[in-house]
Amino acid sequence: MEPDLLKQLPNAPSWAIYTGQFGRFLIFFSIVLFILSIVLSALQGKSPKLARFASISFFGGALSILGTMGCLVTLFVTNQFEFQYVFSHGDILTSLSYKIAGVWTAQQGSFLLWACTSAIFGMLAFRSSGIYRRWYVVSFSLFLACLCGILAYDTPFELMKGLNLNGVTKILHSGAGMTPALQNYWVIIHPPTIFMGFGSLTVMFALSVAAMLTGNVTDWIKIVRPWALLSASILGLGLCMGGMWAYETQGWGGFWAWDPVENVSFVPWLFTIALIHGVIVQVTKKRWIGTNLILGGLPFLTFIYGTFLTRSGLLDKVSNHSFAEMDRSSLILLVVFLVAVSAAFFVIFGVRGRVLARQSISEEDAPGIDREGMYRAGALLISLMATGIAMGMSWPWWSALRSGVGSAIEEKQYHLVIVWFFIPILIFMGIAPFVSWRKMGSKEIFNRLVSVLSVTAGLTGFALVAIQNPTIGVHLLPGATVAMPFHFHMMLMPWMAILIFVCVFTAIANIWRVVETFKRSKLGIGGFVAHVGIAVLMSGLIISRGFEQKDGNVVIPNGGPTKILGYTITYKELQQKSISDRDGKVIFSVEGPDGQHFDATPGLYYYQGDDGAPTAMVWPFVMKYFAHDFYMAMNKPEMFAWQKPLDFKEGQSRTIKSDLDEDPTDPGMIVTYKKFVMNGQPGQAGTSFGAQLHINDRGREYDVMPTLKIAEGEPEHDLPQVGQSYRMAMLSMDPADKSVKLQLLFSPPLYPIILFYKPMTILVWIGTGIMTLGGLIAAFARRRVVSG
Repeated sequence: MEPDLLKQLPNAPSWAIYTGQFGRFLIFFSIVLFILSIVLSALQGKSPKLARFASISFFGGALSILGTMGCLVTLFVTNQFEFQYVFSHGDILTSLSYKIAGVWTAQQGSFLLWACTSAIFGMLAFRSSGIYRRWYVVSFSLFLACLCGILAYDTPFELMKGLNLNGVTKILHSGAGMTPALQNYWVIIHPPTIFMGFGSLTVMFALSVAAMLTGNVTDWIKIVRPWALLSASILGLGLCMGGMWAYETQGWGGFWAWDPVENVSFVPWLFTIALIHGVIVQVTKKRWIGTNLILGGLPFLTFIYGTFLTRSGLLDKVSNHSFAEMDRSSLILLVVFLVAVSAAFFVIFGVRGRVLARQSISEEDAPGIDREGMYRAGALLISLMATGIAMGMSWPWWSALRSGVGSAIEEKQYHLVIVWFFIPILIFMGIAPFVSWRKMGSKEIFNRLVSVLSVTAGLTGFALVAIQNPTIGVHLLPGATVAMPFHFHMMLMPWMAILIFVCVFTAIANIWRVVETFKRSKLGIGGFVAHVGIAVLMSGLIISRGFEQKDGNVVIPNGGPTKILGYTITYKELQQKSISDRDGKVIFSVEGPDGQHFDATPGLYYYQGDDGAPTAMVWPFVMKYFAHDFYMAMNKPEMFAWQKPLDFKEGQSRTIKSDLDEDPTDPGMIVTYKKFVMNGQPGQAGTSFGAQLHINDRGREYDVMPTLKIAEGEPEHDLPQVGQSYRMAMLSMDPADKSVKLQLLFSPPLYPIILFYKPMTILVWIGTGIMTLGGLIAAFARRRVVSG
């Protein structure tokens, strides 16, 4: 920045500079403490007194990470835009909650959030680690030291370059702000929730490693059980929140698209679920010892691998999610950690874990069906499904290595594979609660399930009839089919009936067991409640997607009403203070098929793109009813009459044709830039710049002056009307040579609309709540083991 402009900026407060330096110091201090904790723990075999100092170092490092987060939050809340990270992801206009959320909207902050949540869980689980504490601390400290190493290389406390004048750091008036796609209330609650889930994965990994190195592979299972349950609950909730966020903002009408970044979180959750059921078997039957040691580490290792995929830049062009590519040194450190820790984990298992597991094997199986066999089949299916999804999310990397261009697996391909696992898993979830740990015959199991099957058949039939009720409004296209494996197509209605039957069966079977179990153990119902939640959640996803209706059209503001899916849609107004107003909305009047009237208000505002032109940011409008959602997605309005902005020098005239005009004889529009106008002083808020223009639009002449005003946050634009069809925008200017960049806009613009009729999405929300509640009840029921 030029010295003259720097002089006009205020000095950065010294306390803020010190806060940034202190935050950076805490990162390095954490690394030192974690390394010290590792060394002291390793040496405590020779001197048990060192264990106390190792623990103090571990807690000191963990608390230092939390202090680092406190420093960064302080800089965001107090608008310290002299720091590059704060400038890039914060601005002065956003509310306090969004200022705080800006901390974790990019790489450095999200890694710091991951380190914080891991440190919190590391401290919480420390007390219960017992005889495994030594190697638990070593494993946890090694991981946290690695995260801090990444933050040391790629720090969020870097001062902006070019803001130093004679040894004094200056501060900018505002920042660039949060990425437009993230400006939604979910950014406040979803990342902290799901990162709590990610942080909890380290507890299971550390305890698994500690069990193998300690030589006791039995007692760790009761310690890890409540933490695995809590991890699955929080991570599962975070996954569902992510789906809800996508549903309310992405505009494609769904919750889940098998995006590679979504799968990075889903795979560890699946392995955690497999571990939970393996833990039950080991506690009850003294089996699965080696399997559980592996399952204890896989959720953590697969998430580290997923982090490598998302931060390596390999998924940028195949994912709906955007992640900045890591600093090269940081990425190398992450890869080294991933390879070294994965290799060490499996070597330890091969040398220690497998041998110890063989020594603890109990009696052999007797013929018959028991709950262990059901759990074995279910855990195997879940693990195979997780492996298949992990292969799918890795495909962009593998294909990029092979051909140089990454490609993602399509959603329909996932469905063709997942169906082989999904239906059997749901069936096992319904049958297993009725199978005892002793061997049973198939006839005895069937007799226990007769009542459940009868209720399921009745409720499924009722549901299928109710879904086709005009009140719910599901109307299947005649002959609608769904793609099945081996290029087979099945009629949609029978397939939906099968899926709904399986979900209802799982829900009813587990509700049945909830009622039976509650009488003798109120806290013993957690697992069954979680199963009910999963069944309800899946039924909501299946019904809302399988029976959805979708259609689109273009709404022309002065062209009368438009019919879509039986709804009559009429443009009313564009409600925004300026084109950069983040609360801007397009108001449409909607008349439903039943005569109901309401206003639909999809969001719309513009931000300055990389080319200087206004870039539209849109998000859908969702009207939630009990039986369905009215979902209106608005594509970016057709507003640019010129394909790209044009540069003008003072006194220049140019003849321009609209990009939509195909008439070769059309004379076009003649734009003359007559004079540059400035009111105020350069660089000061409130100063406005204008361009006096004379426009000849095919014989109709207009004199207009678009202006650009310096304001806190993004510049304010005044867009004068040019006839009945256009507005003129001045996107940028150069006071030195008085050149301007202009763009002609349609006024009013054209609004492409897509409507979705989404039946029974309420089940997704209800199922999420039930699943989370069940998991928390189960974790709470096992807390006595931890506190004891």
